[in-house]
Amino acid sequence: MEPIKKLFQSSFFLEINKRKKNIELLQKEISAFIPEELVSLIRIKNKIDKTLIVEVKSNVVAHKLKLEENKIIDAINQKSEQEELLNKIKIRIIIQNTKNDKKLRTKPSYPIKKLRALVDSITDSPLKTALKKIIKTRDG
Repeated sequence: MEPIKKLFQSSFFLEINKRKKNIELLQKEISAFIPEELVSLIRIKNKIDKTLIVEVKSNVVAHKLKLEENKIIDAINQKSEQEELLNKIKIRIIIQNTKNDKKLRTKPSYPIKKLRALVDSITDSPLKTALKKIIKTRDG
């Protein structure tokens, strides 16, 4: 177990932990400046130079955040002890539970062809009638 601890204490992982703590601190700071209903819907992903990258779950939240952008940037810049001050918030919209149109989905024909060949090769039985029903539902 000791070598693993040494690995996580290396400079590479220290830098990652430092960035993670910095992002967590920014998340706490931003939640103090935005409306309460938006706090759970906004997640800070990264800070690159003077740009804060934020993920939101809908267009509505993105729009509300964009309206509050200047106020949030000013508040974070005043409170933060960082050497680089923010000048922009970049918003990414994460769409969840996308629904595919049934007409756009294609039905693979290869398995149906295999089932038809199997139905043609076997004698009359309950299996053959069940396979015919399956083929009929897939063709319809």
